[in-house]
Amino acid sequence: MTKRPEKRSKTMKKIGIILIIVGTLLATQVPVLRQNFREVKRAQAKQEAAVIALAVLKLYDDVGQWPSTDQNGPAAGPGIDRLFSAPGHVPQNPGPEAGSGAENWGKPAYAKPLADFLFFNNPDDDSGKINHNQAGEDYDTRGTLRWRGPYLDSPEMQDPWGQSYVINARYFPDNPRYKNKMKHRVYILSAGPNQMWETPFDDASGNGKDKIQGDDIGVMITHNGISSD
Repeated sequence: MTKRPEKRSKTMKKIGIILIIVGTLLATQVPVLRQNFREVKRAQAKQEAAVIALAVLKLYDDVGQWPSTDQNGPAAGPGIDRLFSAPGHVPQNPGPEAGSGAENWGKPAYAKPLADFLFFNNPDDDSGKINHNQAGEDYDTRGTLRWRGPYLDSPEMQDPWGQSYVINARYFPDNPRYKNKMKHRVYILSAGPNQMWETPFDDASGNGKDKIQGDDIGVMITHNGISSD
C-alpha cells in the first residue's frame, strides 16, 4: 500500500527540516572543531619538542658535552650550527613575523642530524651507522662519562606538519663555532603551522632573553632543564 501524496509531502518536509537543523549545527561546529584540531597539533609539537630537549639533557648528563661539535672536525672546521630531527624535511623560509636572522634556522650549512647524537653514537664527521662508536672520535662507550643511548625511540622525528624540529646548536656553551660574549638561548623548535621560521637566529641580536616568535613552537634548553621561554 503506497502513501498518499499529502502524507509523502509532509514526510519530505520533516526530513528537509531535520537536514536544515543538522546542516546548521555542522556549520556552527566545524570552525570550533578545526580550532580544536589546530590546538591539539600545537600541543603535540610542544610535547615532542620537550621530549627531544629532555633527551639532549640526558646526553649532557651522560657524556658531559652538549651536542654541538664534530669531535674530529669536518673539512670545513669543527662545530655545527643546527641539528635537524628530520634532515629531509627542514622548512627553509622566514615567515611574516620573522625576527632577525630567522631564515638561519633552515640553512643546511654546518648542520648535522640530531640522530647522530641521540640515536647513533656518531658526533664526529660521519653520520648515521657509518663508523659510529669510533674510539677517539665519538663519545666514549666506557667509563663514568659515556654514551648510554639511544635517547630517542626513532632516528627521525617530524612535527605534526611533517617537518623537522631544529636546535640552534650554534649557541651551546661548548660549541667552537660561536665564541662571542653575547649570550643566546638554545631552543628546540618546530616552524609551526605555517612551516616558516620566525624566531630570531642572529649572533648580533641576542641579549640572553631571546623569545620564540610568531607561530613557532618549542622549548628552551638550559643546564637546569627546559622552559617555555
